[in-house]
Amino acid sequence: MEMLYQIAVSFLVTVLLLSLFMFLLYKVRMVRSGRDVRKAYYNSISRIWLGILILSFGLNTIVQFPTAVSYIIGALFIAVGAYNIWHFNAARKYFKGNLPIEDEAWAEFNRKSRK
Repeated sequence: MEMLYQIAVSFLVTVLLLSLFMFLLYKVRMVRSGRDVRKAYYNSISRIWLGILILSFGLNTIVQFPTAVSYIIGALFIAVGAYNIWHFNAARKYFKGNLPIEDEAWAEFNRKSRK
């Protein structure tokens, strides 16, 4: 049982660190992007990774500290993280559908500016 506990905690900490890294990566992509729809797309992906970070933090709290208070706090973190993932996944799908429209608009803008 001790080995399973160590594996679970190691997995959750790995997910925490990975999601933090991916959140920061997509935030940098968002800042460096010059297009508005692409910025919103990268922002929604970064917020999904933030939701995964919050959710895994809640799970980690429950696994490491088995008390009633940590169950309540962990459940709140899990609920907020799951809502964050759900909401920004819908936003990601919306902005992904608008990326080709923005690409066409930028291509048209570049053609007109070269004339």
